[in-house]
Amino acid sequence: MNRPKAYMNEAEGIVQEVQNNKALVITDRQAMCGQCTAKSFCSIFGSGEEMLAEALNPIGAKAGDTVKIGVPTGTIAKASMIVYALPTIGIVGGSALGYYIGKSYGLDVNLSTLIGSLVCIALSMISVRLLSNILCKKLSYKPEIIKIIKPTNIG
Repeated sequence: MNRPKAYMNEAEGIVQEVQNNKALVITDRQAMCGQCTAKSFCSIFGSGEEMLAEALNPIGAKAGDTVKIGVPTGTIAKASMIVYALPTIGIVGGSALGYYIGKSYGLDVNLSTLIGSLVCIALSMISVRLLSNILCKKLSYKPEIIKIIKPTNIG
């Protein structure tokens, strides 16, 4: 039995362009990102009042249509785990590693802890960026058009 998808963030927008099974939709940033806890850190879609989102188009919306787009539930939670957990693990692990190395080799423990944490936080941020580039290509991480609110009048 197929259960309908649930969507975490939903917003209305206007389809600007259709490319195969995807559409570029202009929507209000506040409507799409208003409830997201990472809104001040996220720059995936650029900055400003409006944002251009590449959305899946399973219902065949056309350019000019007013549509409702949504981000599937769970997508933001998974992405947040990567964005927040990986750097946290990096800084804690790097501090512990630096402390252990400093203690083992008779170095200044404070300095080795600092260096270990800085190196590992840098490595974790690079990892976050690489994972972001990989995940943004997966269809399950893209918003999708849920319904057409007002079709384009062709006539």
